[in-house]
Amino acid sequence: MLFVVASCGSSPSDVVAIEVDNSISVENTESTSSTAAASSTLAVSTTQVVVTSVPATSMPITTAPTISGPTTPNSPAPITTTPTTPVATSPTPTTQPPTTQPQTTQPPAPSDPVGLRIEPEYVGGYDRDLFADWYDADRNGCNTRKEVLIAESLDPVQIGSGCTITGGRWFSIYDNVETTDSSKFDIDHMVPLSEAWGSGAWNWNTDQRKHFANDLDQPFFLIAVTASSNRSKSDRDPAEWMPPNSGYHCEYVRIWIEIKRAWDLSVDQAEHNYLAQKLASC
Repeated sequence: MLFVVASCGSSPSDVVAIEVDNSISVENTESTSSTAAASSTLAVSTTQVVVTSVPATSMPITTAPTISGPTTPNSPAPITTTPTTPVATSPTPTTQPPTTQPQTTQPPAPSDPVGLRIEPEYVGGYDRDLFADWYDADRNGCNTRKEVLIAESLDPVQIGSGCTITGGRWFSIYDNVETTDSSKFDIDHMVPLSEAWGSGAWNWNTDQRKHFANDLDQPFFLIAVTASSNRSKSDRDPAEWMPPNSGYHCEYVRIWIEIKRAWDLSVDQAEHNYLAQKLASC
């Protein structure tokens, strides 16, 4: 409200002074109105904050109204979700323990001295005719038997027409027997053909069996020995038969293993156990 006080005889300057006071009074009134307006605004804002405190089960966060204006110190901050870029991570394999944990170690198992597949022997189907007889692989006129006798003779031999052999001296390492008569010696397949058949040769083709029966690639795969020792051995493996000469046992099992490795042949369990035991004592 504007009050004007005037008295008779007042000068114009007095009236102006009163009007200045009224101007100040008006400014105070406007300030009071501004405060009231701010309070009104604060009240509205408080009302809006109360709305945002409604439990999430009754109003989804995504539909809540945007809060504007000042909030009271005790009002909960509005819940907002800021989109984040997911960081690609590789899941830790369940089979691999964390590197921070100590690894459980056990002493390594001793390596198998035999180093051959252990399989039951294949039974049935063997026939000597499935393996070629002695033949002349290099076409020099001497078949496999004659080649072995020439190579293993302790003395030089004379080779005649049709690869006839004269002279020569042979030692049977199986039983420590020496002879100058090659007809008394057999050529032994260190790994017998029947044993080879049951250890994998049953699955070979004709050429493989022919080559095995006449294998001159390594010394002592075929060996000249007394006929009696060869027939005593027959088709038995080391677990079933060993040469009478015990001093040759270690060499015998080594050559046996070498042949089976070269031809990828297996061993049965009893054979494997014997070979491993014998190697351990050599």
